[in-house]
Amino acid sequence: MNRIIGYMTLLVALGVGGPASPARAQSSTQQDRAPHDREALERWQRLTPQEQNELRERYQRWKNLPPAEKEEFNKKIESWRKLPEDEKTTIRRNFERWRDLPADQRERLQERWQRWRELPPERREDLRRRMEKLRELSPAEKRRLGEQARERLKNIPPEVKREARERLREKFERLSPEEKAKMRERFKDRPQKRQKDNE
Repeated sequence: MNRIIGYMTLLVALGVGGPASPARAQSSTQQDRAPHDREALERWQRLTPQEQNELRERYQRWKNLPPAEKEEFNKKIESWRKLPEDEKTTIRRNFERWRDLPADQRERLQERWQRWRELPPERREDLRRRMEKLRELSPAEKRRLGEQARERLKNIPPEVKREARERLREKFERLSPEEKAKMRERFKDRPQKRQKDNE
């Protein structure tokens, strides 16, 4: 995924990506290319020397890619070109937010994404439908659902709570020292709710 983002950065920065199709390449005249080339040159000149070096390195990696990977990437670029402008804006904004996240948060999100991809397709579709329904709810309906969920949690029998806590403890104990440290750091700001086993 990082490699694809790197190549997209290269192509966006330079304003290139290869012609969308052979027909488009043939119909493109020198005159049509002149403004595009000038804009690409201006974008290049606005880059810092470090950014220019990074793009040169990415370009070299691009040249060394196997043809199948280049073809796959070109298909993604073509899909990008077909997206409506508002979707592109949303994707760019999300990418900027992603780039600005702390490394540990990006790592957690990548782990979640991996777990999502490992779900069976029917389970993913079910979750998508549920999320869509949730998005359509009014704020009042969302609050009501939250209250209902909290109420259901209060009614969980103590032995079920104990078993759940025990499973979590066992899972935590199986973690490596580094993973335990990450978990402690992740949850350090959360208020601790110490519950007795005989609740």
